[in-house]
Amino acid sequence: MRRLTVLLLMTVVLGNAGCSAADPIPSGLFDGRYAGTRQSDQAEACGVVRLKGPVSALIAGGHFSMALFSAKTQMTGTVGDDGRVRASGIWANPTRGFPGMTVLDGRIADGALDGTATDFRCHTEVRLRRVDPPRSVVKGRP
Repeated sequence: MRRLTVLLLMTVVLGNAGCSAADPIPSGLFDGRYAGTRQSDQAEACGVVRLKGPVSALIAGGHFSMALFSAKTQMTGTVGDDGRVRASGIWANPTRGFPGMTVLDGRIADGALDGTATDFRCHTEVRLRRVDPPRSVVKGRP
C-alpha cells in the first residue's frame, strides 16, 4: 500500500511539474534534422555508462522527436514559432523504481538547439546544430 501511495504522489508531483509551462503551438519554422551531444550529470541516475554522448533530433511540422539516451528513451513534443522546444518522455527508471517522466525545455536560435532534460534526479544538457539546410534553400525544392 505504501508503494502505491508513493507512486500516486510522485505521479501528481511530476505531472504538475511537467505541465507547469504550456507546450508551444507547433510551427514548421524550425523543421529539419539536428545533431550534437548530450551531457548528463549522473551516470547511475540517468541510466547511462558515459555521461557524454551523441544525440540527434527530428522536427517535422513543428513536432519534435529525439531518443535522449537510446531508442527506449524517446522524447516527443513541439517547437513554437519563437523557437521554444518542449518535449517529454516516460520510461523505466534506471534505479529500478517506478517509471520516470523526463521533460526537455529548450530553445532554437541561429540553427542551434540548446536545452535541458530533467526528471529531477538526472539532468542532461543537450546541444544540437541543424544538419540539413532549410527547405527554402535546398536546390530544386520550393
